[in-house]
Amino acid sequence: MIRSILSLSVALAFLVPTLACAEAGFQFGMPDRNFPSDPDVNGMRLSFLWGNNDRTDGLDLGLFSMSQTRVRSGLALVGGVSRVTEKSDGAISLSFVNYHTGSDTGMNGAFINLVNDTKGALNAGFVQIATGETSIDVGGINVSKKSQTQIGFINVTEEITGFQFGFINMADNGFFKVFPIFNYPKKD
Repeated sequence: MIRSILSLSVALAFLVPTLACAEAGFQFGMPDRNFPSDPDVNGMRLSFLWGNNDRTDGLDLGLFSMSQTRVRSGLALVGGVSRVTEKSDGAISLSFVNYHTGSDTGMNGAFINLVNDTKGALNAGFVQIATGETSIDVGGINVSKKSQTQIGFINVTEEITGFQFGFINMADNGFFKVFPIFNYPKKD
């Protein structure tokens, strides 16, 4: 009888914090598992090696991780790759690599930012490569299809709408296609 009560107490000691965490919006992710398995996190997600869910609102911590979500808002601190497939909405993503294929508002800070549409975001890092339009890129190498402002060692874009400042500046619509120190759009 005492052994049964002790066993039940131990089981409840593990179960109650898990239920409380689920209600508080905590999720622990690892390869092929999320605890709890809810696809949406509103609070904090901690991932080790791999975390994948549909939506993360709040704090996303990744340890040696590929931290993936469809939609993110809040703060992401990922020691690895931050992957957002649809939208980073007012988020700050700080990681070794940000790989975002949708649209971003907020800030992307990483050694390498591989992004798409960041019209409402600041991209800061050593390398920024954007397949779409960017607002502000600050880094060693900045490459985009269209950008408002690029500040870096090498700046490359098809269309600049504001200015470029760096050692080498390249813009198809620049007052010169290639110019040192600064470049801005030519008047038509």
